[in-house]
Amino acid sequence: MVTFFAVLLLTLVVVRWLSRSLVVRPVLQLNSAAKQLATGNWNATLPSDRTDELGELSASFNSMASQLQTSFATLEQKVEERTLELAEAKEKADTANQAKSEFLANMSHELRTPLNGILGYAQILQNGEPLTERGKKGIDIISGCGNHLLNLINDVLDLAKIEARKLELYPGDVYFPAFIEGIAEMMRVRASQKGIPFTYEPDLDLPTGITVDEKRLRQVLINLLGNAIKFTEQGGVTFRVKIHKLETATYQIRFEVEDTGVGILPTGLKKIFQPFEQVGDVKKQAEGTGLGLAISQQIVSLMGSTINVESQIGKGSTFWFVVELTEAKEWATSLRTTKQGKIVGFEGSQRRVLVVDDRWENRSVVVSLLEPLGFAVIDACNGREGLAKANQMCPDLIITDLRMPEMDGYEMLRQLRQIPELKDIPAIASSANVFESNQNQSIAAGADAFLPKPVDALALLKLVEKYLNLEWIYQENSLAFELMTVNLQEESSSTPEEIVPPTDEILSQLHTLALQGRLMAIEQQLKTLEKADEKYQPFIQQVRQYADNFQTEKIRTFIEQYLANAKS
Repeated sequence: MVTFFAVLLLTLVVVRWLSRSLVVRPVLQLNSAAKQLATGNWNATLPSDRTDELGELSASFNSMASQLQTSFATLEQKVEERTLELAEAKEKADTANQAKSEFLANMSHELRTPLNGILGYAQILQNGEPLTERGKKGIDIISGCGNHLLNLINDVLDLAKIEARKLELYPGDVYFPAFIEGIAEMMRVRASQKGIPFTYEPDLDLPTGITVDEKRLRQVLINLLGNAIKFTEQGGVTFRVKIHKLETATYQIRFEVEDTGVGILPTGLKKIFQPFEQVGDVKKQAEGTGLGLAISQQIVSLMGSTINVESQIGKGSTFWFVVELTEAKEWATSLRTTKQGKIVGFEGSQRRVLVVDDRWENRSVVVSLLEPLGFAVIDACNGREGLAKANQMCPDLIITDLRMPEMDGYEMLRQLRQIPELKDIPAIASSANVFESNQNQSIAAGADAFLPKPVDALALLKLVEKYLNLEWIYQENSLAFELMTVNLQEESSSTPEEIVPPTDEILSQLHTLALQGRLMAIEQQLKTLEKADEKYQPFIQQVRQYADNFQTEKIRTFIEQYLANAKS
């Protein structure tokens, strides 16, 4: 019995030793090697002299480790090669983008420069001596074609800004009723020229002032309305503006353009907002670049919204977008306009203006716009000469180009601001390079304002008025106009009994227009009333005085007293 247990114990010891030597130890070695492999030690191997299953497992493990080592080495090489390729591709892309930006900047400058002469002299001729009907028509054609080309250039530049993610909004305070009605009136004229009706349906509670990028919002609305008119042959175009006040100083405004044009296929709706894509009538496609809607969508996106569209072939399309805008309080001081007519001079002593530009035609445009108004204009062909003449003449205002030989406008402005006697002279940078970077760079160099080329006569005169603190003299400032002004002052103090109001129907129409803020429509109604009978003149002058100062509430109050008298 003892012998049996001794043999059994010995057998167990032998079995344990054999299992440890033949099974457990190889498994532990495999586990250790796997851990080393996991840490990146590709040299971890197992003895492969056995011929059993564990030997085959060890051989497979060693083969796997070898393959992983080879793959990892190859992967590192591929990663290095790919990283190098990506770096080279990025460098090429950056170089290409830089080249494209430089090309666009140069093309913008080269195209805008001759346009400055074309459009500049078109404005000069339009505002100069009376032309024959044929001559006026010719100038209008030149101006229209030039502005069309300018719009195409601006579209391409806007697309470049979008691609470079440099398109930004610059909100300002806007007198909203006049702003939106101005667009509506412009489109009404365009629709009338085509022979189709145009309907403007504003909300009765339009906010007086809003904060928005006026230029970009106008660009979007003109594009949508222009497309609607272009693709509509029968029926008409309707422009709606709906208001929903969210909070005390916030409005949700819906802009909607509906037409009865050709409509858009479902396949076209998918690509209509893509650059260079045009849908609809092939004949109409030739009239544009296919960039307008793409740019408009990006602008509206920056405003936090999206342009939506519904369309049916043969029935028409409806485009709309909804934006949230805050109420503005300072619109009156920033956007007050006049309707006094053509400027022919200014009050006070003569002012000296220095114009610095390397191209004589650019200097000539500004000289021809300012000299007839009584300015003494001095010109220089580069920054060095401009600085010398500024020292010599001490002008009241400087208008300078930026790209010039010998000394450019940037350097001239920097040096100008270092000269004690000249550092306070207001300076306007005027350039065909209209990228924001150029504008910001000119302001940083010392310019007070930036005026893009081609030069717009009205924009130039607004800046001159601002920086020289001028009061313009208008063509209507004749004896007749002075008498009318005296009459206006006298009639302003007239009692309601002395003023003869028009019919109740016209009073109601004027009251509704004032409620809607439609000042241009009020002016048209007043002109019609002027032709009807001279007895309405005191009434007309009083309403016009309020309208010229954007006092729609006073117009309503003034009219309501006559409506109340009619009912009593």
